[in-house]
Amino acid sequence: MKSQQHIVRSEEVQDILSSPPATLVRVGSAVIASILLIVLLGCCIFKYPDTISCEVTITNEHPPVVLRAKATGQLKELYISDGSRVNVGGMIAVIENPACTADVMRLDSMLSALVISMDKPVSLKQEPLTLGSIQGGYSALIKAVTDYNTFVSNNLYDQRIQAEEAQLKPYGTYMSAMQQQDKITQRLHGLTDNNYQREKILHDKGLTSTADMESMEQTLLNSDMQKEQMRTSMANTQIQIAQIKNNIAEFKLQKEAERRQLEAMLLSALETVRNAITEWRQTYVLQSPISGIVSYNSLWQINQNVTAGDNTFSIVSSQANCVVGKAKVPLMGAGKVKADQRVNIKLHSFPYLEYGFLTARVIAISSMPDNDFYMATLSIDADMQTSYGKKILVTGDLMGEADIVTEDLCIAERMIGPLRYLWHRDCLILNKVDTKSLKKYGE
Repeated sequence: MKSQQHIVRSEEVQDILSSPPATLVRVGSAVIASILLIVLLGCCIFKYPDTISCEVTITNEHPPVVLRAKATGQLKELYISDGSRVNVGGMIAVIENPACTADVMRLDSMLSALVISMDKPVSLKQEPLTLGSIQGGYSALIKAVTDYNTFVSNNLYDQRIQAEEAQLKPYGTYMSAMQQQDKITQRLHGLTDNNYQREKILHDKGLTSTADMESMEQTLLNSDMQKEQMRTSMANTQIQIAQIKNNIAEFKLQKEAERRQLEAMLLSALETVRNAITEWRQTYVLQSPISGIVSYNSLWQINQNVTAGDNTFSIVSSQANCVVGKAKVPLMGAGKVKADQRVNIKLHSFPYLEYGFLTARVIAISSMPDNDFYMATLSIDADMQTSYGKKILVTGDLMGEADIVTEDLCIAERMIGPLRYLWHRDCLILNKVDTKSLKKYGE
């Protein structure tokens, strides 16, 4: 064992150690309390934002349109240079094919001006055109136009109808004359019948002979025969008139049926050619679906090979665009994302330490997830100015990372949150235990 060493101190040190100065204790306590108060106030005042990180794509409201080649071959024609302006439907290039582009365009122009009118020839010039896959449809169209024009020009049914109507007119006059003759015959028959009745009265009184009576009866019979012959003739004339009218009606129906058939064949051939031209355009012609500026995706020249599926040209819209963002919000925490929340965007192409970050606002978020993500739409300032005051030019899609600020919680609230969860969890466990104990006690 070590021997105890007695430390001898002076009386002043012994006084200090035995009774510390009251001022030092008060000052030390005050400093410690002040530090604790400052820390507590800082926890209540200073806020730490709660964020959700997600991928974001920034694009224009009218994003660039990429034209893909649908056929393999050489660039036969190139109309628009890189950086030039193009209108809707403007042809940029044509891939090599059996058809002559000028002939196809000429045919398309002729079909656009084509008018099909009832009983009028169709004006379509028959020209030797090199149309490739459209040639078969064009030949069928020419035949349909020729048949229709022949039908309209020859006008055979109208000639037959006019001939029948020409026969019908004399029959009308003849029928009027026969009606007049029938009236005269009816009147003569009446007079003959009156004479017969008088002769019969005289014969019954024995004033005339039987021969006179028979002669008068013969005259009456002849009158009856003439009357019936006149009625028969009128009936035959009416039958002939009805037959002529029936022929006219049949010719009109046949004319209309044949006209409709030829017109249907013409319209079908016309639609076939138009569809063939559309298919040719879609396969071999690279044309712009919007108005804008043409951007080459490669150094294209005439006779350069193009493969089906290649991205050949891009069209940047010339309309005034509104920049929008599409953020893929993960399922975890997506319920905290609300409209009008602030978003900080760091672009991959522009390092945020050098360029800063963009600010945006949440416009809306989808109600249903898609591939484990909710899609949020972001509103971005049109000037695209970063936090460092640098302007970003949007010529295509920009990728980046977005931090959606869902809540600004102070440090105290973040510390209280876990304690609140533990408190409610323990209370729930205790309630379950008490309930089981009561049940067991009741049993």
